[in-house]
Amino acid sequence: MTMTRQSARIAVGAASVALLALLLLHVLRPDLAPASHMISEYAIGPYGFVMGVSFGAFALSSLALLVALVGSARGWPGRLGLVCLFLTAVGLALGGAFPMDPATPDPAAMSFSGRMHGVGFMVGVPGELLAVLLVSLALRREAPWSGTRLLPWAAAVWLSLVVMVPLLMQMRYFGIPNRTFMMAYGIWVILAARPLTRTHLVPERVAHAL
Repeated sequence: MTMTRQSARIAVGAASVALLALLLLHVLRPDLAPASHMISEYAIGPYGFVMGVSFGAFALSSLALLVALVGSARGWPGRLGLVCLFLTAVGLALGGAFPMDPATPDPAAMSFSGRMHGVGFMVGVPGELLAVLLVSLALRREAPWSGTRLLPWAAAVWLSLVVMVPLLMQMRYFGIPNRTFMMAYGIWVILAARPLTRTHLVPERVAHAL
């Protein structure tokens, strides 16, 4: 098994685990209404480790996808997109390793964990937005990805954030686009990695890269 195919399979598996863990939390924590709570709040209290697993799996899937796409995502959009995938992985790893603080009106009262979670958000969200766009553009004309609909799912990631920002300012219903933001990203990772899990496509990719 080549490193490309192995990394692609890890990306698909990790993204699937991340999505399943996130869905499971909606069953385990019915006290947190999805419409009015960010997914990071699942890390506080019971079953917080499940949110940590989800964030960690999202981070692993991003890093594995980066490795799988080296040589396929060419040109400046591809190279910059891979850098953004790395930033996404770092941001998600920080988000999982450092749970957010309970809501407080005083920023000075934030713990180290809360501050690091904020850093992860500031690194990971822009990284994710740019990664899905740039990598999708770099792969759109590559044969293995024809018909994978990467750009529509990248658009879903962007649309989720566009909808979420004004809702956050109004403090209502922001939890829904927050969830679609991560769900769309997980599906995008799976679609981007899946063509490289097929044995007959990997040699073609490597030969084309050379």
